Amino acid sequence: MITDNMIDDLGIINQQIQELEATARKLKQALIARGVGKYEGMDFIAEVQHYDRATIDPTLVRKLANEDFVSSVTSIKAVDAVVVRRVQA
Repeated sequence: MITDNMIDDLGIINQQIQELEATARKLKQALIARGVGKYEGMDFIAEVQHYDRATIDPTLVRKLANEDFVSSVTSIKAVDAVVVRRVQA
């Protein structure tokens, strides 16, 4: 049974996660600024790496390829999602 309290709990947890992720992004950026290499803390080791990642632009593929090709390489799956937003007072 879903109660209002469960929804609020989920919203609070999501907000905490966002705050923690923002802090993690700042820490990662500070490490990246130090350059490629290994860095040791008291309990953890972090490694800054630099590499190229190839990506495919799906919009461009749809534009350049025929519909049969796009259909043959496209997979569709059902997704269940929960979207939580703060109630506007």
